[in-house]
Amino acid sequence: MEIGPGDGAVTAELYRLGRELTLIELDETRLDHLEVTYPRAEVRHADILTTRLDRPVIVGNLPFHLTTAILRRLLRSGRWQQAILLTQWEVARKRAGIGGSTMMTAQWAPWFDFRLITRVPADAFTPKPSVDGGILTIDRCPTGSIPAKARSDYQQFVRAVFTGRGRGMKGILSKMSITDHRSLQSTMDRNDIRGDTLPKDLTPDQWTGLFTELAGESDQTNAKKGSTMRNNKGKKNPITEAAPQTPLITGAMPIVGSKPATEKLQAPIPGTDPKAKSHDKGHLQAERGFMNQHQKPQQPQPRWNLPRR
Repeated sequence: MEIGPGDGAVTAELYRLGRELTLIELDETRLDHLEVTYPRAEVRHADILTTRLDRPVIVGNLPFHLTTAILRRLLRSGRWQQAILLTQWEVARKRAGIGGSTMMTAQWAPWFDFRLITRVPADAFTPKPSVDGGILTIDRCPTGSIPAKARSDYQQFVRAVFTGRGRGMKGILSKMSITDHRSLQSTMDRNDIRGDTLPKDLTPDQWTGLFTELAGESDQTNAKKGSTMRNNKGKKNPITEAAPQTPLITGAMPIVGSKPATEKLQAPIPGTDPKAKSHDKGHLQAERGFMNQHQKPQQPQPRWNLPRR
């Protein structure tokens, strides 16, 4: 399957292989040319972001501004086995983990192998872009290093680490409160991870080992204390939900985790008219508990005791 064949510069070479070929083209004006020039190929007028990916090999010269969106679409599709993509050079280099991996690569590394093949100079393109291109291959692993059922937890863990605060992996993981400091240091030592190592510098094997061991330690700890992990039934998982809770702010006064106090602050004062203006005489009388000759006696209503700063 070729993504965006255009005028057929890559299509001609694929067509000579004599294999079944599907062309996904969004530009309606190019369809007739493709159907006439490559009669044995199946031409689909479709968007690669929504069409089904039902071929084992995906090939494409990706539009630079849509590279990330197309990569996400490919990685979430479960049928193809290999993708050979021409992308912007920096994108290909980062996805292959050259000079440090990205969060996307780390999140999918247990199930896919990313490799940088070669650099394509800008002069090879027509029209000529402002940057070079790079050929990136993505191969689906026969068996993932992490079970598919744990994919969501693993990817949330990677995101929490990449976006976490701290100097190096030890500082980030310590603030996530996954395990005690001694167990954390032992886990990092077994996976050859230094305390000042940055998330982008971890290898796929280190990510896998770190997640597997920390998840196992969390299971053992919660088995003793009573489970607090979040699984598919809605329990809480300290690995994927390690971020601290944000205080609840009401007006200019922070009320941390206090729903009753918030309700008191928002509740109207008994005996008052919320629509009356502050200088309205009737509003002041009602607020202070006064009455006129036609009203029944009533006791002054106390205000709620607001929490101190």
